[in-house]
Amino acid sequence: MKKPFFLASIMLLAACGQQVRLNLPADSGKIVGLNSLTMVNVGENIINLQDFVLNCEEIDSVTINVTDAARLASNKQTAKIVVDKDFPNFADLKIWIDGVPYSIPLRKSDKIDCKFTFNPNGKTYKKVQIAGQMNNWVASMSPDLQLNSDGMYEVTLNLSPGTYLYQIALDGEQNHDENNPNKVDNGMGKFNSIMQIAGNEDKFPRLTTRDIELKAFSLTFENEVSEIFAYWENYLLPKKCVFFNKDYNNIAIEIPTETKEKEFSHIRVWVSNSYGISNDILIPLKNGVPVYKYQNVAKNDNFSKIIYFVLADRFKNGKTDNDFPLNRSDVNPMVDYQGGDLEGITQEINADYFTKLGANTLWISPLNQNPLEPYAYTEIGKSKFSGYHGYWPVSSSKVDFRLGTNEELKNLVQTAHNHNLNVILDYVANHVHQEHPFYKNHTEWATSMYLPDGRRNLELWDEQRLTTWFDTFLPTIDYGNSEVVEIMTDSAMFWIKEFGIDGFRHDACKHVDLEFWRTLTLKMKENDKSGNFFQIGESYGSPELMASYVNSGMLNGQFDFNVFDEASAAFNGVSGGTLNRVSNILNTSFKMYGVHNQMGYISGNHDKTRFMALATGDLKVGEDAKAAAWTKHIEITDSTTAYDKLALFHIFNMTIPGVPVIYYGDEIGMTGANDPDNRRMMKFDNLSNREQNLFNKVAKTAHLRKKNLALIYGDFINLQVTENTWVYARKYFDFVAVVVINNSDREKNFEVELPKKFTKHILKGLFGNDYKISENKLKITLKPYSAEVLY
Repeated sequence: MKKPFFLASIMLLAACGQQVRLNLPADSGKIVGLNSLTMVNVGENIINLQDFVLNCEEIDSVTINVTDAARLASNKQTAKIVVDKDFPNFADLKIWIDGVPYSIPLRKSDKIDCKFTFNPNGKTYKKVQIAGQMNNWVASMSPDLQLNSDGMYEVTLNLSPGTYLYQIALDGEQNHDENNPNKVDNGMGKFNSIMQIAGNEDKFPRLTTRDIELKAFSLTFENEVSEIFAYWENYLLPKKCVFFNKDYNNIAIEIPTETKEKEFSHIRVWVSNSYGISNDILIPLKNGVPVYKYQNVAKNDNFSKIIYFVLADRFKNGKTDNDFPLNRSDVNPMVDYQGGDLEGITQEINADYFTKLGANTLWISPLNQNPLEPYAYTEIGKSKFSGYHGYWPVSSSKVDFRLGTNEELKNLVQTAHNHNLNVILDYVANHVHQEHPFYKNHTEWATSMYLPDGRRNLELWDEQRLTTWFDTFLPTIDYGNSEVVEIMTDSAMFWIKEFGIDGFRHDACKHVDLEFWRTLTLKMKENDKSGNFFQIGESYGSPELMASYVNSGMLNGQFDFNVFDEASAAFNGVSGGTLNRVSNILNTSFKMYGVHNQMGYISGNHDKTRFMALATGDLKVGEDAKAAAWTKHIEITDSTTAYDKLALFHIFNMTIPGVPVIYYGDEIGMTGANDPDNRRMMKFDNLSNREQNLFNKVAKTAHLRKKNLALIYGDFINLQVTENTWVYARKYFDFVAVVVINNSDREKNFEVELPKKFTKHILKGLFGNDYKISENKLKITLKPYSAEVLY
């Protein structure tokens, strides 16, 4: 009975001659992009309105669907939202400009008080603290644990349900919690313990796409639904656009006629109940019609990005004329220039290397001129360092001559665009090199390297997050100075306007004041009101800290290192990770950033030990990977399963929501310890069979992601997960993908119940495994360390 009822509703909407009109401008030019879902906590919340509108001075007022909960500041730059215990789980804040209401969706925080205890096993300590993702690894940000009458140390923490990595600090000595068997290698010779905070997620409403027509679409839901919030772009759709039938667990959305006036736009849907809010639904439209062919996905659609990270000096030497290594006895060749350049990258663009792999966006390491002399020193390696990596800028406008010229960068970007590739450039905002004119002429534009107590403010990553220096020759920029904010954001804009790049990867985001990101993003919006740009940041810390930089007024996303750390530990098979823990922390990320997020899910990067070094056992669990980079010659000595394990990691990244990111060489299984051993010269020729097979698997999965809309816009449905197996699905209307992962050393027989709607499809296996579906049950057998994607 459910299907005929709802199909009749859809057909009635589609057959109607007159679509609903909102009588609102399709594109007013007041807002660029989608206003992000914003979390509010109990108490007073200050919303920075510049994150959402281009010109705050045009704001007339703000209102909210909760009585007297919103106030506009006199300068119109902020709104104050007062949240009490009775505030709904989801609310709609409206910004009024010239009689037009622009919405900001709000989500009430789900933090709860949790008691944490530590058993000292009869020992006593002067100070017991906890440091982890709940306090950005700064123990002093949480109260000290106190000794109770039972001889246990305890503290109450206010946390959202989810998974957290942590360590215990005993009289200043920090390590994993010896009472907790759940731990994971942290890659620095120690382990992180794992804390799981339970919540009521099983009672939250759950949305899934169902049917689609030209003028309407439908959703199904699980669990109680109290309210529905559907948005076209930044307009809350009126009730006449929303059809709700509780008896049949169905919601229908009629698409307003103004959508035809905009080539690309989106409808977003959330529902809520007394326990919380649902997953988000994202429906892309082209000229008012839901996108139903991958060919209609916009070229610059950020949800469809597959990023490939190129470390310019280590990728390909395209011309020897610009080879100028330092060739000094005090500089180890591992940290000297090795000849990679812009010409080499351009050659591989023309050779369709990235296109064959399936990547559609290049992230290129910083290209600014770096110093001519070496700096810093490692006692282990007995070496100084060149600036081959690009992170020590001495110029804000000139390409390093050892990498190429400004003209060669223009040619690279144009060539990439001709091959339907986007280009984002690594930008260093936190610091400059001491030889940069910015600092030499204005030392007052940097923070002080000395704290009031006389200590050097050096590498105090968390204690002095916004002011600490990374090294004695790298002055941190003082963004408390508004003049400096203008200068540095103009510097970033130079690379966009001069070279036509499509966005940035930002270095060390959490160390840069929010004002820089807000100002830069506003300038990018004013420069390109289509919103066709992408910014992704690098921050290590809690999901809450990373999310504070991710919204419509700052960054599109950040690299989700919390998921990476768990997933890498699970798939490499030696670091103690499990797939159910990966599932838990992925769910935490979905709750923080949304299912349809633009967070980066990496295979590795230039600051991490190569996956293969651990998967082959050539680097041991708990071993100091940074020391091993200098003291060991890591090669692949046991490849029996390592390539298969890495393939699973790639398949995982390519099939979950978010933006997959391939670190150069991970597509063929390059190995290495930590920096600098993880930055070897890229290998193109004489690939082994295992290397070529891995490339083929990555490419096959990437191309499927580009063509199957379920893997771009689909809901995420967790079907079955254990320590070493996982079955999950993605669904976007009639597009589906079922991912089956066997991360064990034994053959596994899977029997999984599928959602009923999946069984009407004829599915094909990406990797050719036989399967059977009978009475809604999927049966499939997978070999050790293998996966299948049914689509």
